[in-house]
Amino acid sequence: MVQDLLAVAFCLSAALNAAAAAIAWRHRRGTPAATALAAVCAALALWSAGSAPVQLPLPLGVQRGATYATFVGVLGCVVATYLLARTIADPHHRPARPQVAGLVVPPVLVLAAVATDPWHHLFFTYTGQVGDPPRFTFVYGPLFWAHTTWCYGLLAVSAGHLVRAWWRAHALVRDQITSVLVAAAAPLVGNVVNVSSSDLFAGQDTTPLCFTVTALVAAHAVLRRGLLQVVPVAREAVLDTVTDAVVVVDAGGTVVDLNPAARAMLRRGLPHLPGDPVGLPATDVLHPSALADLPGGRARYTAEVLPGVHLDVRVDVMTDERGRALGRVVVSRDITEQVRTRRHLEDQLALVERLRARLAEDSVRDPLTGLHNRRFLDAQMATALGACAREGASAGVLVVDVDRFKAVNDTHGHAAGDEVLVAVAAALSSAVRPGDVVARSGGEEFVVLLPGAGAEATAARAEELRAACSRLEVRVAGARVRPTVSIGTAVHPADGADAPSLLAAADRALYAAKAAGRDRVVAAGGPVVRSRAARGASARGAL
Repeated sequence: MVQDLLAVAFCLSAALNAAAAAIAWRHRRGTPAATALAAVCAALALWSAGSAPVQLPLPLGVQRGATYATFVGVLGCVVATYLLARTIADPHHRPARPQVAGLVVPPVLVLAAVATDPWHHLFFTYTGQVGDPPRFTFVYGPLFWAHTTWCYGLLAVSAGHLVRAWWRAHALVRDQITSVLVAAAAPLVGNVVNVSSSDLFAGQDTTPLCFTVTALVAAHAVLRRGLLQVVPVAREAVLDTVTDAVVVVDAGGTVVDLNPAARAMLRRGLPHLPGDPVGLPATDVLHPSALADLPGGRARYTAEVLPGVHLDVRVDVMTDERGRALGRVVVSRDITEQVRTRRHLEDQLALVERLRARLAEDSVRDPLTGLHNRRFLDAQMATALGACAREGASAGVLVVDVDRFKAVNDTHGHAAGDEVLVAVAAALSSAVRPGDVVARSGGEEFVVLLPGAGAEATAARAEELRAACSRLEVRVAGARVRPTVSIGTAVHPADGADAPSLLAAADRALYAAKAAGRDRVVAAGGPVVRSRAARGASARGAL
């Protein structure tokens, strides 16, 4: 009766595993573990199918051959289970050549020992039939125990990878891996019971039935609960490939983890550190700003960690559900190129601003003398006279003209005339006071604005400027030119309420000075002021 039930159970197990293998195989392109899961189920189907004939009243040779054939499924199931566990722990895992050899060579040796067992009886020391009706029985040999030890070792390694994945996994994935781990205990318990109490199930091995439970639970976790659709974005897949440097520090201030980008950055910046910085005090690895108290639980700053190397650093404090600090995560990004680009842009903008300011200044400067031009003068006069009107103050205006300038050009050439203008401009600039404005209004004429000057002060300042110009001596083309100037003055608001009327009054005074003999100052509406030098001008001439 027990054997009949076991035969049905093995056939049902073979069918279920074959169906699960087919379903898993169809999902192999979208789910990383589907291929390994399909291999596990296919091996279990073979194992279960080979176990069914042993329960039926068949000839001894058939039962012995079916038992030997089950070891193909046994070894395939163990190897595929290991690969499934590795894929769940790391979806990007690909076995290296030494690992492939370690997974292939032992099963090949075991299968060779099973195939030749009738000659040496080292795998089973006895196989036969007992009872009525006869049932198949066997006695384990030394090679069977070596095979069993290897299988258990590989399964233990598989469980270790699952436990490691569980420890590092997100809560959602952790629940799914837990179900796989619990189900994985079923074949372990079943196999221990079978090996230690061979008579419990009429001497039959029920391990494939236990493995079927594990396979179906794993299939449900992988194919229905999306296990490996979450694992690929776990820590290994993200931190190990992200270009930002990530350093994890525990609550005690010790470095407990860092990704490859962080290791590379530390090797470049701190070459004296050990090859593996894990376990070092965080103060040996991180900037003090990353370890400072963070009232808000996070901080962001930039730092120049090496000459010319700039980092953008983000610090986040990790806490548990009670708000207790567990440590902090420091994420650094190299922004050296961005800083260089920004600084280059700032330099370019500063250059543009300097050029703009220079262009603006050049637009209000006379290119020959370097004095301000009429455009600048008009703006300054409007501002100064407006201030005087509001404050009830006065302002003086001087219109200065170089005497007999046409004679200089005709006698010595225009280049000599330009030198005379430059010399007169320099004399006027040197003689004015802070706040005064000197401008070349055109040709050989200059205008001087004296904010705050009354009539007396304006006349006195005009005489100072005339005297400064009379002392000039300009050497041109083998000759010496001693220029003089005539000045007409006007005062706001007595002589004009606005700039045009004030300049017109000063111009009329200038014409009066020219008509009176030049080299003198004439005030608008006032007498001609003839200088001491002008009184003797007829004796030596203006040039």
